[in-house]
Amino acid sequence: MNMEEYWSDYTSAEKDLFQKSCRRLLKSTFIVRDKDEENKRAYYFVSKKPEPFTAYFSYIGFDIIVDRDNGVVMLRNCADLGESGKIQSNRIALRKVESVVLCCLWTLYAERVRSGSLSQSILISVVDLNFELEKYGVKELIDNKKLITDILGLFARFSLVEIKGKIGDADCLIRLYPSLQFALDVEEFSKFAENTQKRMLQKDGEAERDEGENDADE
Repeated sequence: MNMEEYWSDYTSAEKDLFQKSCRRLLKSTFIVRDKDEENKRAYYFVSKKPEPFTAYFSYIGFDIIVDRDNGVVMLRNCADLGESGKIQSNRIALRKVESVVLCCLWTLYAERVRSGSLSQSILISVVDLNFELEKYGVKELIDNKKLITDILGLFARFSLVEIKGKIGDADCLIRLYPSLQFALDVEEFSKFAENTQKRMLQKDGEAERDEGENDADE
Protein backbone atom coordinates (compact mmCIF):
# COMPACT_ATOMS: atom_id res chain seq x y z
CA MET A 1 0.00 0.00 0.00
CA ASN A 2 1.13 3.55 -0.66
CA MET A 3 0.74 6.49 1.70
CA GLU A 4 -2.50 7.67 0.09
CA GLU A 5 -4.13 4.28 0.68
CA TYR A 6 -3.05 4.17 4.32
CA TRP A 7 -4.33 7.72 4.79
CA SER A 8 -7.74 6.98 3.29
CA ASP A 9 -8.17 4.02 5.66
CA TYR A 10 -7.59 6.18 8.76
CA THR A 11 -10.43 7.60 10.80
CA SER A 12 -10.31 11.32 11.56
CA ALA A 13 -8.98 10.53 15.05
CA GLU A 14 -6.26 8.29 13.60
CA LYS A 15 -5.25 10.98 11.10
CA ASP A 16 -4.85 13.44 13.95
CA LEU A 17 -2.75 10.98 15.96
CA PHE A 18 -0.64 10.16 12.90
CA GLN A 19 0.13 13.84 12.34
CA LYS A 20 0.97 14.42 16.01
CA SER A 21 3.21 11.33 16.10
CA CYS A 22 5.08 12.44 12.98
CA ARG A 23 5.63 15.91 14.40
CA ARG A 24 6.83 14.40 17.66
CA LEU A 25 9.39 12.23 15.84
CA LEU A 26 10.61 15.11 13.68
CA LYS A 27 10.99 17.35 16.72
CA SER A 28 12.37 14.90 19.27
CA THR A 29 13.63 11.88 17.25
CA PHE A 30 12.23 9.48 19.87
CA ILE A 31 8.86 8.41 21.19
CA VAL A 32 9.40 6.81 24.59
CA ARG A 33 6.52 4.63 25.75
CA ASP A 34 6.99 5.12 29.48
CA LYS A 35 7.59 8.88 29.40
CA ASP A 36 3.94 9.92 29.83
CA GLU A 37 0.43 9.08 28.65
CA GLU A 38 0.69 11.06 25.40
CA ASN A 39 3.90 9.29 24.44
CA LYS A 40 2.45 5.94 25.43
CA ARG A 41 -0.56 6.49 23.19
CA ALA A 42 1.67 7.55 20.29
CA TYR A 43 4.02 4.62 20.85
CA TYR A 44 1.27 2.00 20.67
CA PHE A 45 -0.29 3.68 17.65
CA VAL A 46 3.01 3.63 15.74
CA SER A 47 4.18 0.20 16.91
CA LYS A 48 0.85 -1.46 16.08
CA LYS A 49 1.10 -0.45 12.42
CA PRO A 50 4.47 1.13 11.52
CA GLU A 51 4.09 0.71 7.74
CA PRO A 52 2.31 4.07 7.13
CA PHE A 53 5.08 5.89 8.98
CA THR A 54 7.75 4.09 6.98
CA ALA A 55 5.96 5.04 3.77
CA TYR A 56 5.58 8.67 4.85
CA PHE A 57 9.15 9.22 6.04
CA SER A 58 10.63 7.42 3.03
CA TYR A 59 9.79 10.50 0.94
CA ILE A 60 12.43 12.48 2.84
CA GLY A 61 15.00 9.67 3.20
CA PHE A 62 14.09 8.66 6.74
CA ASP A 63 12.69 5.53 8.35
CA ILE A 64 11.44 4.53 11.77
CA ILE A 65 12.63 1.75 14.04
CA VAL A 66 10.35 0.21 16.65
CA ASP A 67 12.16 -1.36 19.59
CA ARG A 68 9.44 -3.18 21.50
CA ASP A 69 11.81 -4.57 24.15
CA ASN A 70 12.71 -1.06 25.30
CA GLY A 71 9.46 0.68 24.35
CA VAL A 72 11.08 3.14 21.97
CA VAL A 73 10.22 4.38 18.48
CA MET A 74 13.06 6.27 16.79
CA LEU A 75 13.49 8.25 13.61
CA ARG A 76 16.52 7.27 11.56
CA ASN A 77 18.25 8.81 8.58
CA CYS A 78 18.50 5.96 6.08
CA ALA A 79 21.81 7.34 4.81
CA ASP A 80 23.39 7.14 8.27
CA LEU A 81 23.72 3.69 9.81
CA GLY A 82 26.77 4.48 11.92
CA GLU A 83 30.23 3.01 11.49
CA SER A 84 29.21 -0.31 12.99
CA GLY A 85 26.11 -0.65 10.80
CA LYS A 86 23.99 -1.04 13.93
CA ILE A 87 20.67 0.67 14.53
CA GLN A 88 21.05 4.31 15.46
CA SER A 89 18.74 7.25 15.71
CA ASN A 90 18.89 10.36 13.59
CA ARG A 91 21.98 12.39 14.48
CA ILE A 92 22.64 15.94 15.59
CA ALA A 93 25.97 17.73 15.95
CA LEU A 94 27.04 18.18 19.56
CA ARG A 95 29.67 20.36 21.15
CA LYS A 96 32.49 18.66 23.01
CA VAL A 97 31.02 19.37 26.46
CA GLU A 98 27.62 18.07 25.33
CA SER A 99 29.25 14.89 24.03
CA VAL A 100 30.98 14.36 27.37
CA VAL A 101 27.71 14.68 29.29
CA LEU A 102 25.95 12.35 26.86
CA CYS A 103 28.70 9.76 27.26
CA CYS A 104 28.38 9.97 31.04
CA LEU A 105 24.59 9.58 30.94
CA TRP A 106 24.94 6.69 28.50
CA THR A 107 27.45 5.02 30.83
CA LEU A 108 25.25 5.47 33.90
CA TYR A 109 22.23 4.03 32.09
CA ALA A 110 24.24 1.03 30.88
CA GLU A 111 25.59 0.42 34.39
CA ARG A 112 22.10 0.45 35.90
CA VAL A 113 20.85 -2.01 33.27
CA ARG A 114 23.85 -4.31 33.74
CA SER A 115 23.30 -4.26 37.50
CA GLY A 116 19.87 -5.77 36.93
CA SER A 117 17.62 -2.71 37.14
CA LEU A 118 14.35 -3.57 35.39
CA SER A 119 12.53 -0.50 36.60
CA GLN A 120 10.76 1.63 34.02
CA SER A 121 12.27 4.64 35.78
CA ILE A 122 16.05 4.74 36.10
CA LEU A 123 16.85 7.74 38.27
CA ILE A 124 20.25 9.21 39.07
CA SER A 125 21.23 12.18 41.19
CA VAL A 126 23.29 15.15 40.07
CA VAL A 127 26.00 13.81 42.38
CA ASP A 128 26.03 10.57 40.35
CA LEU A 129 26.49 12.58 37.16
CA ASN A 130 29.19 14.78 38.70
CA PHE A 131 31.10 11.71 39.87
CA GLU A 132 31.07 10.36 36.31
CA LEU A 133 32.07 13.76 34.89
CA GLU A 134 35.10 13.85 37.20
CA LYS A 135 36.50 10.85 35.34
CA TYR A 136 36.73 13.02 32.22
CA GLY A 137 38.36 15.92 34.06
CA VAL A 138 35.68 18.44 33.10
CA LYS A 139 35.46 20.41 36.32
CA GLU A 140 34.01 23.41 34.46
CA LEU A 141 30.85 21.37 33.84
CA ILE A 142 30.48 20.43 37.48
CA ASP A 143 30.94 24.01 38.68
CA ASN A 144 28.74 25.66 36.03
CA LYS A 145 25.13 25.03 37.01
CA LYS A 146 23.71 26.98 34.07
CA LEU A 147 25.80 25.08 31.52
CA ILE A 148 24.83 21.64 32.81
CA THR A 149 21.18 22.75 33.06
CA ASP A 150 21.23 23.90 29.41
CA ILE A 151 22.84 20.64 28.26
CA LEU A 152 20.38 18.46 30.15
CA GLY A 153 17.56 20.63 28.81
CA LEU A 154 18.77 19.90 25.27
CA PHE A 155 18.74 16.15 25.93
CA ALA A 156 15.30 16.43 27.53
CA ARG A 157 13.96 17.97 24.32
CA PHE A 158 15.12 14.85 22.49
CA SER A 159 13.44 12.53 25.02
CA LEU A 160 16.73 11.16 26.33
CA VAL A 161 16.30 12.35 29.92
CA GLU A 162 13.85 14.14 32.18
CA ILE A 163 14.93 16.61 34.84
CA LYS A 164 12.86 16.13 37.99
CA GLY A 165 13.41 19.24 40.04
CA LYS A 166 15.91 22.07 39.72
CA ILE A 167 19.61 21.53 39.10
CA GLY A 168 21.43 22.55 42.26
CA ASP A 169 18.69 21.43 44.64
CA ALA A 170 19.51 18.48 46.87
CA ASP A 171 16.43 16.52 45.80
CA CYS A 172 16.91 17.03 42.04
CA LEU A 173 16.91 13.77 40.07
CA ILE A 174 17.55 12.92 36.42
CA ARG A 175 15.42 10.24 34.82
CA LEU A 176 17.28 8.25 32.16
CA TYR A 177 15.18 6.99 29.26
CA PRO A 178 15.97 3.81 27.27
CA SER A 179 16.35 6.00 24.17
CA LEU A 180 19.82 6.87 25.53
CA GLN A 181 21.19 3.55 24.35
CA PHE A 182 20.43 4.50 20.75
CA ALA A 183 21.99 7.95 21.01
CA LEU A 184 25.56 6.65 20.82
CA ASP A 185 27.28 3.97 18.82
CA VAL A 186 29.29 1.62 21.06
CA GLU A 187 32.39 1.86 18.88
CA GLU A 188 32.17 5.64 18.72
CA PHE A 189 31.80 5.83 22.49
CA SER A 190 34.87 3.61 23.00
CA LYS A 191 36.95 5.81 20.70
CA PHE A 192 35.70 8.96 22.41
CA ALA A 193 36.50 7.59 25.88
CA GLU A 194 39.94 6.42 24.74
CA ASN A 195 40.80 9.79 23.19
CA THR A 196 39.56 11.63 26.26
CA GLN A 197 41.67 9.45 28.54
CA LYS A 198 44.75 10.14 26.40
CA ARG A 199 44.14 13.89 26.58
CA MET A 200 43.73 13.68 30.36
CA LEU A 201 47.00 11.75 30.74
CA GLN A 202 48.75 14.26 28.50
CA LYS A 203 47.34 17.15 30.54
CA ASP A 204 48.46 15.49 33.80
CA GLY A 205 51.94 14.98 32.35
CA GLU A 206 52.19 18.63 31.34
CA ALA A 207 51.03 19.72 34.79
CA GLU A 208 53.69 17.54 36.46
CA ARG A 209 56.40 19.00 34.20
CA ASP A 210 55.27 22.53 35.01
CA GLU A 211 55.41 21.76 38.73
CA GLY A 212 58.87 20.28 38.31
CA GLU A 213 60.08 23.37 36.48
CA ASN A 214 58.65 25.63 39.19
CA ASP A 215 60.39 23.62 41.90
CA ALA A 216 63.68 23.87 39.99
CA ASP A 217 63.32 27.64 39.64
CA GLU A 218 62.83 27.98 43.37
